[in-house]
Amino acid sequence: MFIRDVKGGYRKDGDQWAKGPFLLVFSLSHITHPGQQREIRACVRTVNLHQMGHWMMGRAAVGPHKVPLSGSYGADGLPRDPDPFPGLWDKLVPLPEALVDEFWKGGGHNTSGPEGPVLQKWAVENEKLLRKAGV
Repeated sequence: MFIRDVKGGYRKDGDQWAKGPFLLVFSLSHITHPGQQREIRACVRTVNLHQMGHWMMGRAAVGPHKVPLSGSYGADGLPRDPDPFPGLWDKLVPLPEALVDEFWKGGGHNTSGPEGPVLQKWAVENEKLLRKAGV
């Protein structure tokens, strides 16, 4: 999700674009890491999203990785799985337990739910630390 200062508009062909600091959220897959999927870790990167069909898509440089993004947290309304990006998980910032609980309550569909404003506030307050994560 964009956390502040979003620039954007429309290209000549009518497609939308947006650029700004983006909160990327990651969680271990329940398939490859049973019992560990509740933990959430994050980082912030400046990203460009461009309209592709009905979706806003882009990618973020996180360390040596190019992480594909779509939607609110990187995987539509869900967290990204860090497994395709070796070594990344250990370099991300863990979310506080209260935010993890709020996140997993859900309520969004292909977007952030009621937890969105709280996560955004936390990301803005911790932006400096979140930008260093994943390097």
